[in-house]
Amino acid sequence: MRIFAMSIVLASALTLTGCSHPSRIKQLSTGDQVQLTAERETDNRMSDWNLTSSDAELYIGDLGVEQFYASTSNHVKSLAAENKKHALLPNGFPLIQAFPSPDIVPKKGGYVENVIETAKSYLGTPYVYGSDRLDPQSFDCSDFTRWVYLTALGMDLPWDAKNQAAYVEALSKRKYTDLKQAKRGDLLFFTNFMGNRPSDYANLDPSQKPISHMGIYLGDGKIIHSASKKTGGVRIDHMFFKHLQYRFVLGGSVLD
Repeated sequence: MRIFAMSIVLASALTLTGCSHPSRIKQLSTGDQVQLTAERETDNRMSDWNLTSSDAELYIGDLGVEQFYASTSNHVKSLAAENKKHALLPNGFPLIQAFPSPDIVPKKGGYVENVIETAKSYLGTPYVYGSDRLDPQSFDCSDFTRWVYLTALGMDLPWDAKNQAAYVEALSKRKYTDLKQAKRGDLLFFTNFMGNRPSDYANLDPSQKPISHMGIYLGDGKIIHSASKKTGGVRIDHMFFKHLQYRFVLGGSVLD
């Protein structure tokens, strides 16, 4: 009887000290557990110094991809020239703000999760430099981000990283150069790969840091992006204390 009584007292004490203080012990919901599992880092290829140092596509990024859609670009530029109301992006495209389609229902109270869910559906999609902007069978970095926002929300963003960055600079109400300010669903922009050490990017002036890579922020220091063939196309990576952190130039929301 004494043992039984002590067991009841102990159980009551545990109930009061543990379950009555949810701030101390937080149990993850099933949805949170699934999300954490689905957003794990793909592998360590982006952290492999031997691989990254020999990956030519990391050094180039998407610089120069506009040559792959020059005919379309010239057509859009001519339309822009006829309509003087719009400012122009660096590539001559009209700077027109895009908004989510009113026919699309926000998930979990906002459009960010529409974007993230769509982005994750393309995990593993092969990388191709200058990929076809009308075909989601392969992506480079900027084609991936553009296609995600187009498919998820009907928002047609510019076609390469440099011009998506210019769009954010011109139109975003929340932009930053401190990676710690990033929020889930933001577009993040990086200069080209120059090495794995912080010193490889120290003391560079803006002209030495062209924007050539980009991705979508997931939260918790992670990004979903398409970097190169060697790293496997669309993937998830941690950024902090790695070359992606040192390469970061600009971030911002196209939804706020």
